[in-house]
Amino acid sequence: MTHRIAVIGTGFTPAGSKAPPAEIAAVAGAGFAPELIETTLSVFPGTPYERGLCVLGYVETGIRAAEQGYAAAFINTVGDYGIDELRSAVAIPVVGAGEAAMTVATTLGRRFAIVTIWPTKLNFIYDERIRSCRMNERCIGVFNVLANDEMTMRGDDTDPVAGMRSGKQAMIDRIVRVADQAVAAGADTIVLGCTCMAPIGARIAARMAVPVVEAMTAGYKYAEALVGLKLSHSAAAYPRAAADRLTLARDLVAGAGVAAQAEDCEVCVVATAAE
Repeated sequence: MTHRIAVIGTGFTPAGSKAPPAEIAAVAGAGFAPELIETTLSVFPGTPYERGLCVLGYVETGIRAAEQGYAAAFINTVGDYGIDELRSAVAIPVVGAGEAAMTVATTLGRRFAIVTIWPTKLNFIYDERIRSCRMNERCIGVFNVLANDEMTMRGDDTDPVAGMRSGKQAMIDRIVRVADQAVAAGADTIVLGCTCMAPIGARIAARMAVPVVEAMTAGYKYAEALVGLKLSHSAAAYPRAAADRLTLARDLVAGAGVAAQAEDCEVCVVATAAE
């Protein structure tokens, strides 16, 4: 039996096919078939507001994956967009690259650091994950490679992210320097802070004296492990949403809108004297 695992998001740019990122295809185990499902609502999470839009897009995509019979959903971003909401919406295991990578890091060392290509203006994404996953005492901090003003270079000939993904030595050296700074600050394990860093993960790890957890492959293999163990998230921790509510996410993403809900709050409703 082959277990299909939905990979939500490419870790970088839309691919236009079901083929998963090469790094995932390379580590997929026997009996598992990772397939890419791209989000219909795609927004770069440059602000908390835009992160909220990402949540909606990832939740809707995860619901589709469950309906299409996938054995698990892997949220292929360290931001884990919509992970709690999606666990409430579906019964299949839902794994986020960020949460899984940090969990793996805590089994390899005592204190880890997140080293990310992204600048400090995006650290609200990591702050939320560290706080929500209760990693405050295990994570010594987020170490950023790019400066905020380098975000303006995206898409031109000097694009540092494109340079990283293509394996330019200058960018590899720059990331290693920041990772070394994290180790000097007390980290005994490094988590690479974006799945877009997967293409250079092995090269970074080869130059470090401490373990380096690459979030894309670590998170995907975590999903395989849960499927193999026949485990999924607890409905006591993530109360299951009513089935007739699951279509609301699709309607919102499709632009159909949602009809006004005229209902009483189950907690706050107070009977009137006439009743």
